[in-house]
Order: sequence, then structure tokens, then C-alpha cells
Amino acid sequence: MRKTAVLLAGASLIAGLVTATPVAHAASSGPALAADTAGSYQPLPPKRVLDTRSGVGGFKGLLNPGQTVTVNLVDAIPVLTSDVSAAVIDVTVPAPAPAGSLSVYPSSTGWDGRVTMTLTGGGNIQQQLTVTLSPGGGITIRSNAAKPTNVLVDMLGFYVAGIPALPGRFAYANARVLDTRKGIGVPKASIGAGKKVTLALAGRDRVPAAGASAVVADIAVLSAHTTGQLVITDGDSTRATTPLRFVGDWERPQTMQTERVVKLGSNGTLTFTNTSASSIDLVVDVFGYFLLGTVSTEGSYVPQVPHALNSGQSIDIYSNAGFYRAVTGVPAGQTGAVNLVTATDHPAQPAAISIRNLDTTVWNRAPQVSSSALLQPTELTVGQGPHSAVALYSMTNTEVLVHIYVTGYYFHVAG
Repeated sequence: MRKTAVLLAGASLIAGLVTATPVAHAASSGPALAADTAGSYQPLPPKRVLDTRSGVGGFKGLLNPGQTVTVNLVDAIPVLTSDVSAAVIDVTVPAPAPAGSLSVYPSSTGWDGRVTMTLTGGGNIQQQLTVTLSPGGGITIRSNAAKPTNVLVDMLGFYVAGIPALPGRFAYANARVLDTRKGIGVPKASIGAGKKVTLALAGRDRVPAAGASAVVADIAVLSAHTTGQLVITDGDSTRATTPLRFVGDWERPQTMQTERVVKLGSNGTLTFTNTSASSIDLVVDVFGYFLLGTVSTEGSYVPQVPHALNSGQSIDIYSNAGFYRAVTGVPAGQTGAVNLVTATDHPAQPAAISIRNLDTTVWNRAPQVSSSALLQPTELTVGQGPHSAVALYSMTNTEVLVHIYVTGYYFHVAG
């Protein structure tokens, strides 16, 4: 295995703009990936790189408030340092998760006060993140939680470095594009109950003037007083992703934060609608975008209008049992990975579900959790094999009813 480290700086955070620049790399031995792979997504068999419960990753024990742990991802990425522009990881805080947040940043930099993952407290809390690493291949995780907590990290895949030129390829563009508190991207004002704002992305912050097919976005709903949804539509008035749920509290306004790959329409705009009975603030940071055009090359992304597996019916997963479902609406034998959003039918019922590629024996250790304090559906990128199917396993002692939505896929050249 050839060793690797990643190139750019930092994941998106609520408190401030991520202004990341490429880092210089020491010379590496061995050939780099071919130039025409630039911006392609390379799914990997999920590999656990940190588990503070067992000591995987070199740290064992609860992470105290203000404490940090550094994780080296080099052994989890089988290419050269200069071949990687961003890594896709899954971060889980197991039950009982405390209230607070985590910050994830390259281990070569210090913490600047920004937040990557908000913890609402309660059961397990899981989120997929697109991150950049230090030149040595490391990330640092800082706990900003109210109480000590365990943290788990799984490596899922990476984007190949270089200047992409082919349709569907990923290009780095790390910027804050919307902040209703400061008037960034939209007029300075909270989004009122039942109101909406429209964000123009084409030609902004490295996104081409001609537009993009989708963006990787960190979305944060702030100061939620009542429970509701953030509905996101593109310029063609179709759903850009599944609705984002958030929980409100009049006495202690809540924050919901998640990462999504969001489809853009023909004019490069996104409209955000607040369905709750009170106003909210909204912050959106973009990590990168996918080039427009008809996709025909390995690892290129095809966004889709979200569509449900199982004909839109609930999927019934029995206690501590598993089964599989075909991934519909994607080309058979030509899908390298899919983006799935999973949500439970009963938000007040705690649930943990593991999802994996049916053609592997390695589970994506990424529980989707729902409780009275956490209603947020979780997006996960799952590698695919010849069967274009996913295996589901309930890690809960009760029956779980779930919906799973496909929001896009990464193209695989068959043969």
C-alpha cells in the first residue's frame, strides 16, 4: 500500500468562513493517478480509523470537553499524498451523546473556534463529512461537548486531486455562500415562518458562471424556536435534497447542522423554505461542486431528484435483524456508489441502522439515529457492486420503520 495524505484545509463550520488553501507536499515515491481521474470519487471498503471505546486509532477513553484527538488516515487511503483533494468520513458519537459540538480540522492547524458537527444530545449522533487533511494525512477532532464522550470515525472514500475537466467531477470550492445573520448571499434578515430565500450560486466563490450539477454543502439552521423542516428546491422547482428536519425550543433555541450533496437546477439557484411556525437563521458553506454535463467516466457524480426505495413504502426492519434492498433508479452495473438519506417513521423512537454494500462483507458502521431530541435524516455515501443493492441491519432492540431516499450516484464504467 502506498501512503497518502490529503491536500486542502478544513471542514465547513458554523462560526466562521473556511478559507482553505492548498498545502505544499513533500515528495512521494511511486506514480500518481492518471490525470483524467481528477475530481473522481473513489469509494473504499469502510475502515474504522478511530474508536475511543476500544483504542482503535491510538486513543482509548472518553474525550473530555476541550480535549482533542488526532487521527492519521494515511493507512486508510491507498494512493499518494498528492492524489487526494478531500476525504469522505463518517463520524459517530455513540449514545448517550451529550449536547454541544465537535470540531474537525487538519492536524497541522490549530482550532479557530469553528464547529463542524452539532450534537443535540440523546442517542447516537452520526454525520458524514467531507474533510481535508494535514500534509501528513491527519485530522484533529476537538470535543466542544458539555460532558465527556466517545467518538468513532470511519473512512468511506476520497476525491482525486487535480483540476477536473470532465462532467460530474468534483472541484474544490470552500466558501461561506449564505449567512442570514450577516447578509451573505441574501439580505440580512431571519427567514420568517413559512418564508423562503433564494441563493444564486452560479459564478460565485469558484462555482462556474455556467453553473454546476450539484454542490457539497454544510447547512446549519440556527435559533430554531419551533420544530419544522427546511425544504430545499433548485432553480427548476424540484427537490434538491430531502427536507432537513430541525427541533425547536422557545426557551433554548436549537441548532441543526448537516452535510448534504445538493442538486442544482438549470439556473444555478437554490431556494430554502422554512416550514416552522417561527423564524430561523441559516448558514450554508460549500465545500465543492460537480461539473455540468453528461456523465460517462468513472467516479463522476450524477445528482437526482430524491426518490424512495421500496416504492415509497416504509421498510420494516426487525429487532437485531438484517435484509437487503435493491437500489432503484440507478443504472445496473454502472453505479460505483450511491448517496442515501435515511429517516425513521417514528422520530421519538431511538433507532440505529447499519447500511452496507451488499457485495462486501464490511458494514458501513454508520447508524441512523432518531430520538425526541434528534429528528435529522442522515446522508451516507455507500459503495456499490454488481448487484446495486444495500444491506440493512437494525442494531436496536425494537422494530424500526425507515424510509431510504436516493439523492444521486457515482458512475462506474462496467467491464
